[in-house]
Amino acid sequence: MNEHVIVALVASKGLEDFLQNSLTGLTRAGIDPRIVHVARPDNAADTVDPIVLHFGAVAHSFSEFDQSVGGLPDRYSDYGTEPFIEINWAKVYYLRWLLDRYRHVVYADLDVGWLADPLWYLDAIARFFPLAFQTEGLRRFPPVLCWGFLSAKSSATTRGLMDALLAEHRLRPPGEPMVDEQNTMDAMITKNPAWLGNVHLLSEALFVNGIGYRTLLPEPPAVPLQGSIEPFVFHANWTIGLEDKRRLMRQTGAWFLDSA
Repeated sequence: MNEHVIVALVASKGLEDFLQNSLTGLTRAGIDPRIVHVARPDNAADTVDPIVLHFGAVAHSFSEFDQSVGGLPDRYSDYGTEPFIEINWAKVYYLRWLLDRYRHVVYADLDVGWLADPLWYLDAIARFFPLAFQTEGLRRFPPVLCWGFLSAKSSATTRGLMDALLAEHRLRPPGEPMVDEQNTMDAMITKNPAWLGNVHLLSEALFVNGIGYRTLLPEPPAVPLQGSIEPFVFHANWTIGLEDKRRLMRQTGAWFLDSA
């Protein structure tokens, strides 16, 4: 098993500029693109692989780790649609596959802007917690873990959780609506909160989600402050549609292509 930490991304058709932005942000943050692994469906090879090759990252086909994924559309699929959910389950198969090969995998959706290098911080957490998740910031317990940014150390606990999650997915009765990985895991944790004993909840000040976007705006405080928040990443979730995500990332300084 490879002992170094890697970064895992997933890119489907229609997300090429988001992939370029993510790889640009990773590079600007000082992360070696050679430790970045990008999985994509076969039908995205012609547009995704040249970007991956340009940055010196590693490309993987979905067929390497998930034989169940059928034909996927030639354009971006909106949140909540069956193709969108299917890609998210391919992501779980991908992470499970990587965890048999690498000691530590950090996964990020492509609407995550990399503001600074968090790998050393996540590696320190992994000495005590095999899993770390961004959270959705909701007033509820158990908290909702966000599958758009997570850190997973290869361990029996981590692999067991992934296997249990995939088993829940495979046991879905035929004909029932598809449920994504985040809602499936949320149901598992709600039923058995003991799963949280293996999870570190990442600080929402350092791993900012979409509804926390004001954290990154240059508005002067009402009173002098003695310090400032220095986030590692900004995740443009809590908004739907690629153009809105681009606008939110531009507003928060997480869209790097305009100045690349």
